[in-house]
Amino acid sequence: MDLPQSNDRQPTSKSRGICRYYSTSRGCFAGDKCKFLHGEQEKITPFDRSKTCIYYAQGYCRRGSQCWFKHVAPSTPQPASSSDDLCSICFEKPITYGLLVGCSHVFCINCIREWRAPANKSTEVVSSGVIKKCPYCRVEARFITPSSVFYPEGHAGKHMTIERYKSSMARVPCRYFQQSRRDKRFCPFGKDCFYQHTNDDGTPFVFEQGVEESMRVCPR
Repeated sequence: MDLPQSNDRQPTSKSRGICRYYSTSRGCFAGDKCKFLHGEQEKITPFDRSKTCIYYAQGYCRRGSQCWFKHVAPSTPQPASSSDDLCSICFEKPITYGLLVGCSHVFCINCIREWRAPANKSTEVVSSGVIKKCPYCRVEARFITPSSVFYPEGHAGKHMTIERYKSSMARVPCRYFQQSRRDKRFCPFGKDCFYQHTNDDGTPFVFEQGVEESMRVCPR
């Protein structure tokens, strides 16, 4: 699936000047591989413009439709895309999917995050824990994984996308942990947190309890 690229696209490689063949009757045979500009007003070469997004190919690009690079499916086998891949909440085709562990329902990342957010919901609804579950099959899911491609439960691509997401989050310092007192470290997700918990000496800090003990209701 190709997505519209941002209008503020900047060149990421230096051109070799104006292509001498693009305006001829035979045109430029190099096509997308041409490293010359195809027009005096052009700032980006066909070679540069045809570059694909490595993050999309790995499962998720956080820039979405604003990404400068082409969003094309990776070379590994993907689940067949169809008109059925519509968000179960807004019924639109998601740009970024929100994957839930144990669930094969399709959601936009924003729709499922809104469902799980406690804002504008009654205390009874939040305390019941229903917002931590799929709104359809009611499977409990502690977190949402953003993905550029939809994968049903059991697909190898889903497992890989979730593991990559966890690994990328593990490099980011946890804001709850950083804001807590040094003598009383705190994170509402505890040992289940994806983010980095590091002591002042660089060693990892390990919580004994997870999200169930630390905070009974905590949408993510």
